[in-house]
Amino acid sequence: MQPRSKWWIITIAVLFVLSFLYAFQPLRLKPKASEVNSTFRYTFAQPLVKADAEMTTRAAEINQYLSSKGLGSEIDRVEFKEKNVLEIETFALDKDQAESDRQKLLALLTEKYPGVTAMAMPEDAQREQPLSVFGPLAFYRPTPQVQLGLDLIGGAHVVLRALPETTLTFKAAEDKPLVKTAAPAAVPGAAPAVKPVVEATLTPEMLSDRVRNVLVKAGVRVEGTDDLKVDFPAAHVMVVKTRAESQTVADKQKGLIVSLLERTFPGVPIVADDPMSLFLDKETAEKVKNIIEKRLYEMSEIREPVLQTQGLDRIIVELPGVSEPERVVAILKSTAMLEFRVVPDRYDAVGAEQDDYTEWRDKQTGQTVPWSLVLAETKPDFTGRDLKSTATVSPDSQSPGYWVVNFELRDDRKQAFREFTRRNIQKKMAIVLDNKCQMAPVIKSEIPGQGIIEGRFTAQDAGDLKLLLNAGALPVPLEIAENRTISATLGAHAIQRSLLAGAIGLSLVVIFMIVFYRLPGLLADVALALYVLIVLAVLTFTKTTLTLPGIAGIILSIGMAVDANILIFERLKEEIWAGKSIRAAIDAGFERAWTAILDSNVNSMIVAAVLYFLGTSSIKSFAVTLFVGVVCSLFTAVTVSRWMVTMIGHSRLGQRLHMFGVHQETS
Repeated sequence: MQPRSKWWIITIAVLFVLSFLYAFQPLRLKPKASEVNSTFRYTFAQPLVKADAEMTTRAAEINQYLSSKGLGSEIDRVEFKEKNVLEIETFALDKDQAESDRQKLLALLTEKYPGVTAMAMPEDAQREQPLSVFGPLAFYRPTPQVQLGLDLIGGAHVVLRALPETTLTFKAAEDKPLVKTAAPAAVPGAAPAVKPVVEATLTPEMLSDRVRNVLVKAGVRVEGTDDLKVDFPAAHVMVVKTRAESQTVADKQKGLIVSLLERTFPGVPIVADDPMSLFLDKETAEKVKNIIEKRLYEMSEIREPVLQTQGLDRIIVELPGVSEPERVVAILKSTAMLEFRVVPDRYDAVGAEQDDYTEWRDKQTGQTVPWSLVLAETKPDFTGRDLKSTATVSPDSQSPGYWVVNFELRDDRKQAFREFTRRNIQKKMAIVLDNKCQMAPVIKSEIPGQGIIEGRFTAQDAGDLKLLLNAGALPVPLEIAENRTISATLGAHAIQRSLLAGAIGLSLVVIFMIVFYRLPGLLADVALALYVLIVLAVLTFTKTTLTLPGIAGIILSIGMAVDANILIFERLKEEIWAGKSIRAAIDAGFERAWTAILDSNVNSMIVAAVLYFLGTSSIKSFAVTLFVGVVCSLFTAVTVSRWMVTMIGHSRLGQRLHMFGVHQETS
């Protein structure tokens, strides 16, 4: 055997081994011993919770019961995942401690709730266990590591649309209301309500219709209920929200509404605040995509999400294998705009003791007003953009069973926050999330730059809020343009049918090549097996999502790889029939077929590129696998096949013409 042939054999063997190891990854590092699962689930003979509203209260009762039995310092959280599914997490640091906690919890729960049963955690079923361990390495069952798409394993496909938003606030004097509303109940001991000098004649619906008509006539498009909103936090305050696309449009809308109010209420001074606007620009979609990507990264249960922008205002999000699509979508579209606002002294929260800040009492008038009026009369002094991305959660020491979120301001904003709190001692500071007041504590002293957010949060609610704060606020609001959930059952069926089709097609190709081309056909089948391994390795390395159209692209490229071998072997036969030796026929056959193979494969790559840049997400998957398959087939069908056929041609076996599908008499 020639020295060059030995290197060819070594190279082909190394390619086989490396491609298999990377595509199927049977050898991996041993799982870390520190990975301890200290979360346990239990189900009861009779449901402990009848309504969702009771879950938090019942979980707090169980937590208190376990604490009374001496497990208070060992329990991290207690919550109901469903009406009859209780989940408890402990602070266990090793497997022995986790097993001890599991036994203690089951015994105590059985004592109080006979018939309780321990459940297997979903993560336990999904966690792959090694077949054997060799020192630092572990051997697993060989399985393809390529990332599967929604149509194969199920999940959620969400299209989010970024929207501009403009808020316009208009105020009249309190004694000159814009609309007539129901008189609020008098509060004992409060100052008498301000009696209007002029009685309002318009209802909120009537004035809202007038504002809507003026804006629509001016060209404002109203496609949905959220495109134009008119609210009246108080009789003398009107808040209008529109989808103005630029500052010029926002100023024009403000002028139109002011003109309408002046005509409708002659002689009544109208104060119009400057528009508060969020506009779209060329980088908006990319900014939103980056923030969503951070949020998904913080959610450990989301694996390999796929995000891509479409145009200037759309973001496509694919979430394979997601178990709670509604919760994930709610997290994705949440603006998560955190604000700190100083509340005017005249307002007190009616339900502050119950952490309810939806209604406030005006001490000057004795009226009960909604939070939206207080919001309209305040401005944000600090926002979530001033915070570090280091928010954490911890149990609420004042309310057992609930959780709080700890935050810290950026170093360059701490001094400003300290001075801000020093100036406003004894005033209420509202912590507002997405225009909803979460809490309004009284500033008792200057705050150095750290604080907590309370709100009777469950462990999951607090964790979601922490996630949103750490990922950052969205620059603009989002709406769901499309939301589809694909079942995993459909995906499993599709995988089975696709694998069956691929196996049948590959088997027919192998048989065809051996029957018609004998030894070269067998070598081509070996090269084809290497081709499949290389394609899977490349798709795994590039983290390409494999979908049903992608599988079709791989199967098509298999046929194209065989087509190249057919061209070469037919050329080889022609050269042998022309009277050339085996060695000369092999060289001539590969060289003369190369130009035709190159032209056809280049055309296929051009088509794949066009499909990728102009097609939808499913077409792009087909284009990617087709392109990768064509490139890999050029290597295996031409280079690898040539190496093996040349080695055989230089051996004694290569002198037997019938092994090349050529009869001796014919030659």
